[in-house]
Amino acid sequence: MVFSSACRSLLRHRQIATSYLSCCRRSICTSAPTEERIEAAGYHVSGGPSFMRGTVFWEPDRPLTIEEFHMPRPKAGELLIKTKACGVCHSDLHVLKGELLFSSPCVLGHEITGEVVEHGAHTDVGITKRFPIGSHVVGAFIMPCGNCFFCVKGQEDLCEAFFAYNRAKGTLYDGQTRLFLRNSGKPVYMYSMGGLAEYCVIPANAVATLPNSLPYTESAILGCAVFTAYGAMRHAAEMRAGDSIAVIGVGGIGAR
Repeated sequence: MVFSSACRSLLRHRQIATSYLSCCRRSICTSAPTEERIEAAGYHVSGGPSFMRGTVFWEPDRPLTIEEFHMPRPKAGELLIKTKACGVCHSDLHVLKGELLFSSPCVLGHEITGEVVEHGAHTDVGITKRFPIGSHVVGAFIMPCGNCFFCVKGQEDLCEAFFAYNRAKGTLYDGQTRLFLRNSGKPVYMYSMGGLAEYCVIPANAVATLPNSLPYTESAILGCAVFTAYGAMRHAAEMRAGDSIAVIGVGGIGAR
């Protein structure tokens, strides 16, 4: 997968990545309430918490609210992630301001790191071996289906399913959300994986293993901001080691 292979390429240069990420502390951490905290390695469907908290966007210019949800359940080929950190991207702000239309109510947040706590039923054994329970992972903003015309060609950033379902409808690729309010059962849509919550469901094609040497908080932007900058430098500017550059602007990407 392009996302996984690109992650491996970046993470082989951990000293450079860690130095860069330490300058980009724009992530916010989420943690479960004390009575609901569990160890990832001990999590299982019957023994884990039955609900979680998440941040809900209702409409532009209305404050976000913290709501309780039924615990989301992954389906085949999906992973349930215990969110450790979630960055705030400018595209989140576009939705909040009404500049980017998206289904609502929804949970925003797409720059996440976390631990794998559950595999969806009937998930391929190759996925469960690659991401065993307790794995540290980072998620991708654009969540590739792995099967469409563009994904097969290695152009996962153009994934047809992602734009047809998640961006157009706020769902995963079966046309359904994984988020439902605890008190009413009302469905809540997902902006990517809906990372501003204590747990989130992500297609396995959209995660990569995060080395234990990299911290959760600073690494949350790897799946969006870092690759935006990396892609521009590597493929557009064709930068090479030793080149002199000027960085204009501030933030995780270093652009404005």
